Amino acid sequence: MGKYPNNHLTHEDCIFPPYQITVGGKIYQLYLSRFNSLNALYEYLKSDPPTNRMAFHSLASETNDFNHSGKSYREAVEDLVRPFDEEYQEFLSIQKKLGTAKLQKIHKYETVKTVTGGHLIIPDYIAGAPLCYESEERIQKAKFVKVNATLSYHAATTKKQLFNRTIIMANLIQALEKSGYNVDFNTFEFSRHSDELSYTIIKIKKHGGRTNMEALYQTSCKVEFLRRILFRVLETLDVETYWGSTYGSVCSQEFVREALKFDKKDIYFDQPSSMGIQGNDLIGDFNRAMEHLHLDNIVDMERTRDQIEKNYKLLQK
Repeated sequence: MGKYPNNHLTHEDCIFPPYQITVGGKIYQLYLSRFNSLNALYEYLKSDPPTNRMAFHSLASETNDFNHSGKSYREAVEDLVRPFDEEYQEFLSIQKKLGTAKLQKIHKYETVKTVTGGHLIIPDYIAGAPLCYESEERIQKAKFVKVNATLSYHAATTKKQLFNRTIIMANLIQALEKSGYNVDFNTFEFSRHSDELSYTIIKIKKHGGRTNMEALYQTSCKVEFLRRILFRVLETLDVETYWGSTYGSVCSQEFVREALKFDKKDIYFDQPSSMGIQGNDLIGDFNRAMEHLHLDNIVDMERTRDQIEKNYKLLQK
């Protein structure tokens, strides 16, 4: 097996051989792992895959303290399949109460000619044209939007920032779905160290299905998911440089979009601080996040914001 874990040989359904990509004219070695459900992630970690002690002399997934990284590694693993706690019920309650409003869509219209009804076109009528009326009809087209959400964030990120970001993300996704959009939701961790990249995909939404709110909460709202679970996945990869001091740096949105070939139209949920999410005031965080996302071409943000603020005031009573 050599000095590296080589888990891609024994877990080929979720750990893949490294390959090279070019970003910004520079060549990187990318290490990909993919889990199609939290159960699949649980099964992988419970198999106790060997870790890469060449790149990680100490395992931060186990040694980081509670205040920074939440529950212990073993508890975090079991939480992947354990019934959810009171904090999840609080999250679900807030999310549902805020999410009663649908996004206010921007409707587009086109002028069409008809046999009757609407505005009479005098020249066409005199000429005996059968289609001598015209009216404005709403354009009805299939609507698709892809949401990419990074699970990476810098070390100073607080639990409250993660909570507010997850609430905002959950409400936006559900509001888009209620407004008739087919949402493709992609969650991932992407980090860089030297000329190596770690890319872990966590699938929490089936194609054409609804977003799994329990999985969204587990992956995006709990600090231990990144600092215990995803750190352990990284510790089992065959990275060749020493990652142990920092576990990599968070990549910018621009870097990730180029590396992963995201479409310019895709919605991108960045780490909380990059979206103006401070963790103090939920409505303030929502407003700043929406400004950051630039969704005015999809929805009427002013009317949507008014509805969210109204629901939030009712929630506070």
